[in-house]
Amino acid sequence: MQGRTTRLAGALVVLLAALAGCGGSKDEPSKPKGPVTIWKHGDIAFGVLAPLSGAQGERGRDLVDGATFAAEDLNVRGGVLGKRVKLVTRDDGCAARTSRASAESLAGLELGGVLGGVCDSAASVAARTLDQPFLVTAANSPKIVDPKKTPTAYLTNGTPYQSALAAVHFFGFKQSLRLAVVSAGGKGPESLAKAVLGLASPAPKAVSEQHVAEDADLAQVARTALAAKPDTVYFAGPPEASGKLVAALRAAGFDGAYVASAESESPAFLATAGDAAQDAFVIAPASPQNLPEAAAWAKRFAARFKRAPGRDAMLAYDALRALAQAVTQSGEIDPTRNSAELPRLKDGYGGFLGGLRFAQDHTVLFDSNIALTVSGGAFKLDNALRSAQG
Repeated sequence: MQGRTTRLAGALVVLLAALAGCGGSKDEPSKPKGPVTIWKHGDIAFGVLAPLSGAQGERGRDLVDGATFAAEDLNVRGGVLGKRVKLVTRDDGCAARTSRASAESLAGLELGGVLGGVCDSAASVAARTLDQPFLVTAANSPKIVDPKKTPTAYLTNGTPYQSALAAVHFFGFKQSLRLAVVSAGGKGPESLAKAVLGLASPAPKAVSEQHVAEDADLAQVARTALAAKPDTVYFAGPPEASGKLVAALRAAGFDGAYVASAESESPAFLATAGDAAQDAFVIAPASPQNLPEAAAWAKRFAARFKRAPGRDAMLAYDALRALAQAVTQSGEIDPTRNSAELPRLKDGYGGFLGGLRFAQDHTVLFDSNIALTVSGGAFKLDNALRSAQG
């Protein structure tokens, strides 16, 4: 409870202004104040679990490239403990069985830690198999980690609860008074919508709640929502349904705030909504494309890998730097000591979002959700939700 309470408060705290370190706003890795340490002896290895096969293969490659980029930047600075950083990569297939076998193959190696995990099922199995420090990158179910059952595993991505909290925080910025909530597409979106409603009470006041099938008559859904006279409509669900709903709302004369969940940060939403997408808002995790402060890092990444980085690359970059810092603080490669350092990483070690911090329940303390708006057919940063005013 204490960890969740701390996280609730932390979600309203400033961090984006603290983007710094070699992954931040500089064109090159930040230079050490003294002479660069020359690699003294040998290598230090870190494990990477990524879906290199199957439907999520593109994301897996992005994750590995992000970790590779972090390793290269660390090596420019002399490595870790005077050793050259290298990676040991395994395919988890985004599946429990494959992930278990890959995690078991890493468990017997001398590693400074492991990062990865795009799918919840694969990450959950890996967290229960690995005996090394394990930073879960994209998978974000709070059930993946547990201080007792998975003492060395931590989430680096915000949970669905934190996504709901970010949406409610944004309602405060918009001074919303009357809220209509719609979800479509199943249990996940419905749970998110209900979390938003629970956190929003008593303000803004919930005036309408609808949970519908993805192929529902969204024009009728819009009419039902507007009958309650909301000034804000929140939608959780697939991008196509979101586009149809905002188009129906605008066609019916709604001129209030339309706020959608992260799935709507998609070309499919823009294409389906058409002109109605203008001025719509999306609450989504920060990515290299929607953080102006990450532009220089993204440019370096593109020059190195001949493509733009995805969010998985950014998460992997941050995770490897955090694992390296834990090893640096402990002074040795020791799973128990390295894991113990993760909850107390020193300020200023680098990475995005001011560095990773963890709550007592092993979820990430400060999530990275931001508010985007649609302008001229493109998504742009509207509110960092962690401004200097909190």
